[in-house]
Amino acid sequence: MLVRTTLRIKENLKKEAERKALRDNITLQDIFNSALEHYLETEAKSEAKNIVFKTHNLGVPLDNLKRADYYPKP
Repeated sequence: MLVRTTLRIKENLKKEAERKALRDNITLQDIFNSALEHYLETEAKSEAKNIVFKTHNLGVPLDNLKRADYYPKP
């Protein structure tokens, strides 16, 4: 479904879009719809993904360990 809207764009962008539309034998509307779709798809892919870290109960809390517990003295 198409809706009518008004927007202001830079004059040089409009001229370039019109030239491309003439070269490719498509409408200016198609140019803008395609460009907006591409922009929105690219933005959606670049958003951060939610990372889920799964944890496991090891039975004993390990928050009191020190460096010496991991690495023996040389």
